[in-house]
Amino acid sequence: MIQTFLLQEVIDDLVNTDKSLSVALMKLNYFGRLIKNQELVEYTNCELNGYKEKKEIIPAYRRTIGTLYIDMQMYPHKRSCELPVSMLDEPFRTELRYVYVREGIATIEKLARETETNSGGQIMRVLPMEMLHFLQIPARKLYKSRARVDVIGARLAGNSSIVIEIQNAIRTRLLDFVMSIAENFGYNVEIENFNKKAEINNQTIIHQMNNTINNSGDGNIINTGNENQIENNVTLYKGDLSRLQSEFEKQGIDKEDIQEISEIISTEQPNIEANRLGEKSNGWISKIINKSLNGVGKIATGISANILATLIKQYYGMD
Repeated sequence: MIQTFLLQEVIDDLVNTDKSLSVALMKLNYFGRLIKNQELVEYTNCELNGYKEKKEIIPAYRRTIGTLYIDMQMYPHKRSCELPVSMLDEPFRTELRYVYVREGIATIEKLARETETNSGGQIMRVLPMEMLHFLQIPARKLYKSRARVDVIGARLAGNSSIVIEIQNAIRTRLLDFVMSIAENFGYNVEIENFNKKAEINNQTIIHQMNNTINNSGDGNIINTGNENQIENNVTLYKGDLSRLQSEFEKQGIDKEDIQEISEIISTEQPNIEANRLGEKSNGWISKIINKSLNGVGKIATGISANILATLIKQYYGMD
């Protein structure tokens, strides 16, 4: 049995960006087994092999804001458009807020190499047919037509740049974690001595994991994309109209449209309890997205209905 585990080797693997993260993760998985730390073993297993269980255990750095696209049949025509998630009832509004990346690190690294040569792409999750029934009513409210509107397909999309950011998040968090436990137990961990006080020592390991790896919340949501100027840390204060207007200007939205939404939110009351915007606000969001899709004006290509809805909700104090 190994007598000493060299944490410095793991650090060297992490700072060498030419090396696959699989190397450091496998070494930490082995370390977790040596010290019988199930939390470290499970975490590294998931990062190596993918998150196949409930999405609640997926770290926040593996999710990105989703955009819901629907395919509609308006006999005899078909049309594909965006449907704001804010229009859906729970639990679907929460369920479809994010796109989760479940793949193991080797697959993510492969996707990242492809993304670097094809920026601006999207990752897609096709929704099962049994969910389409719940999209019919909001779709018919938003998209008026003389013909019957039927949702015949739907998919949740997220910016593919997240696969690059996932690697950076894992590498920096693991580096913080390994260096923090090295400060506690030394860069050369004597396994026999460690296991003499395994229960207490592993509590220290778990505490460091919580502080360096799992300390991710909504503030760490990755939302990247070409010309997408909304940063992770944008926060609007309730009722701050000038800040809201400024953020819309950054996204290339016309002054006339900004004035229109300013007038709408000054009179329209959202459903705070249900976390849903009013009909006029949702109609304005749909109009802006249609302009973006049709290349009208200078609207940022990375804009989405969810981003617009989030900004308006922050103005109302809903998010």
